[in-house]
Amino acid sequence: MFRMRFLSRSTAAAITGVTLAAAGLTVATISAVPAAASTAITITSGGCSGGGSTFCYSPESATATVGTPVTWTNMSGIAHTVTSCTSAACAGAPANTGSDTFNVSIGAANGSSGSFTFTHAGTYTYFCTIHGFAAMHGTIIVTGASTSSPPAAATPTPSASSSPSSSSPAAPSTGAASGLTGLIGLLIAAAGLLTALLAIGIRRRR
Repeated sequence: MFRMRFLSRSTAAAITGVTLAAAGLTVATISAVPAAASTAITITSGGCSGGGSTFCYSPESATATVGTPVTWTNMSGIAHTVTSCTSAACAGAPANTGSDTFNVSIGAANGSSGSFTFTHAGTYTYFCTIHGFAAMHGTIIVTGASTSSPPAAATPTPSASSSPSSSSPAAPSTGAASGLTGLIGLLIAAAGLLTALLAIGIRRRR
């Protein structure tokens, strides 16, 4: 009876160890997969070649991926919008090939920003409704398979900056966090394997 109970406990320990090892490896693998980078666009004063005569979306032509946010940061000191073009509003502009529509308001204070996440691939021309297409416009080429998700809502997030900068703020790095998560996953896997090996060794000695 004692031997059967002992074997049952050691078997349970082995199963627990294997489970921990699998879970740890899963965590480590997930953390190792890099997240898709977001697209950053800066609004500046002064015209740009092919992108407007008064203000500039920089870069004038950007690329993005379905499901990842595009963020516009205002460094011109004047309020703007980021609005998808229509044939009436943007005379002479090519028709957008994607089905998303957007209208993001950007505050006047330097550092104010707004974001939009595309759900359908395509080429989109956009402009500022305050200053007009001729004054400023840009293009975004969105790649990735179309999804059945409803059009994403614009999420403006105005935030005033007390010390204006001539360049857009850098996005926070998540490399350290993902590295720590991966290390934790490997430690869990190692603990699980050690538990399983100890349980198997005890069974063999008995």
